[in-house]
Amino acid sequence: RGHMTFSPPYLIENQVVLEEPWCKLHTGKDLESWSKDDEIKWNQTHRQTEKYKFYIKAFDFITDNKIKGDYFEFGCHRGRTFRMALTEARHHNMDSMSFLAFDSFAGLPENKGDHGIGKKWNPGELVTTEKQFMQLMKTHALYLDRIKLIPGFYNESLTELRRQNLIADQHKASFICVDCDLFESAVPVFTFLEDFLQEGTVIYIDDYWAGYKGNPNKGVSK
Repeated sequence: RGHMTFSPPYLIENQVVLEEPWCKLHTGKDLESWSKDDEIKWNQTHRQTEKYKFYIKAFDFITDNKIKGDYFEFGCHRGRTFRMALTEARHHNMDSMSFLAFDSFAGLPENKGDHGIGKKWNPGELVTTEKQFMQLMKTHALYLDRIKLIPGFYNESLTELRRQNLIADQHKASFICVDCDLFESAVPVFTFLEDFLQEGTVIYIDDYWAGYKGNPNKGVSK
């Protein structure tokens, strides 16, 4: 406190305490050879870490509130959040949960392309095939027998027959991840979800502000 002096960094209970500004910041020396690849790795590391923190909290909420149901994911490119769900379900011994992966597995559909950020999210981009996706899941090695793939663009795959079949199989959602980037994809997703919601369902929207400069009249937020 006031009259105590230290020569930072110093130790309190075996933890390093930094000096001002009380967090570790890269300096000019650290960033001297910083590249575009470094930038991508830096951003992705922090983005995915924050997502995983949310998944940990969400599954704790689901467990603590006894919300019985399945995991629905719309937009499964690279299987990142899908693997987070599998891991947290195992941490909470959710051995009756099913994991539904809705994706074209052929990249993005045709869209208006008015994203406000230049060339991005073109048709056919962001492809993870069914084979690639399942290989990622096999390597992760959790609940493989409870993973169900629903391939196809949403305006074609999210049919009334699909809805009725899932209802007949008694699927309800405890956690829904919507990660489909585009307005054109989000509309059929939110229309489809109505019958699978229940009290306590967690809906995580990955792209609420992504790609449109925060414009609420574009993209998924629209």
